[in-house]
Amino acid sequence: MSKADLPGETGSSEAMAVPVSSGSIAAPWAETLEARVASLLGKGESVVLVTVISRTGSAPRDAGTRALYTQNGPEGTIGGGLLEARAMESAAQSLFMGQSSQVVCDMSGFTPGSDMICGGDMEVLCEVLRPDHAPLFALSAQALRAGVGGIWVVDVNREPPLRRLYLDGLPERADMPSDAPLPPDVSLDIAPVRTLLAQRKGKPGLVEESGCRIYVEPLAAPPVLLLCGGGHVSLEVARLAHACGFIIDVVDDRPEFSNPERFPMARHCHVLPAYENLVETCAVGRNHYVAIITRGHGFDRETLAQALVSHAQYIGMIGSKSKRDQIYEILRAQGVPASELAAVCCPIGLTIDAETPQQIAVSIVAELLAVQAGTLKRLRFEE
Repeated sequence: MSKADLPGETGSSEAMAVPVSSGSIAAPWAETLEARVASLLGKGESVVLVTVISRTGSAPRDAGTRALYTQNGPEGTIGGGLLEARAMESAAQSLFMGQSSQVVCDMSGFTPGSDMICGGDMEVLCEVLRPDHAPLFALSAQALRAGVGGIWVVDVNREPPLRRLYLDGLPERADMPSDAPLPPDVSLDIAPVRTLLAQRKGKPGLVEESGCRIYVEPLAAPPVLLLCGGGHVSLEVARLAHACGFIIDVVDDRPEFSNPERFPMARHCHVLPAYENLVETCAVGRNHYVAIITRGHGFDRETLAQALVSHAQYIGMIGSKSKRDQIYEILRAQGVPASELAAVCCPIGLTIDAETPQQIAVSIVAELLAVQAGTLKRLRFEE
């Protein structure tokens, strides 16, 4: 497949100037891989994007698993063991030579006693990204932050691989004219590539198109965890959840408990007296996980009442069952349906008899990950 064969390809050399250090991106670059790549490329560094593009059998990681190889070594993991050692060795060579490569690991051939006896195989693309890719990845990072959907499409038959970004729309940018031309590797004509992604049932992986192998991957924003309350438990939850891939937002009624110095990993630190206008101020939506860990029953009740109308993916509230029952009774009297209250995880967190803030954080983040994996119903039970 030629460059012109990719949907939306015009071959234009005009590029939209997308500053890598945009004032519209206030959070740390590391909140998404796209943002981390944009940051490194914007500094003039080349990096290797290491992506599992196919998997069969019981290979350890699904297609779409990604990591980086930079001038300082690996960042992230694609599964560990011999597979990762081979992939990162190839990535280091690609970075040194300036040439992308592909690694196929057939794990059915590993001998007993090795660390890879699970069977199946994985194909890994080690894709060299150069500083001229910075506008593309800066735009993708901005789209993620703005909640704009999209699809990555990579023609892996080419050398170098041809990567394009298809977006549902452009993120609003105060520093960019609305009539500025798009970069040649970005298209808003996303409909044709949706059919490619549909072949994968919306999941990353390889598809065949015109006799060529094409890797498709949805541009999916990471989940947002809104911590209502900035106390000791929330601080530990923020640290662990951020390490597990969540974007962190914090809200408290006291500025000393919601600020960037206390929560350096947070994207936003809101201060709301009495937690008023919570949903609107924090822009809570379907991609949100809401953890209610405030300093009092009244705040918990008020916060929960607002969160229930937000359509958040998950709502959890800290506290004992007696506290829960008291709050639920008041809310039911105010007209909140019992079915909505039944969907709230309270007491928050999986049952591990946690006591310290760190242990409670483990139980809460484990519950969040169970929601993502679709295993919460099996893991959570009432005594």
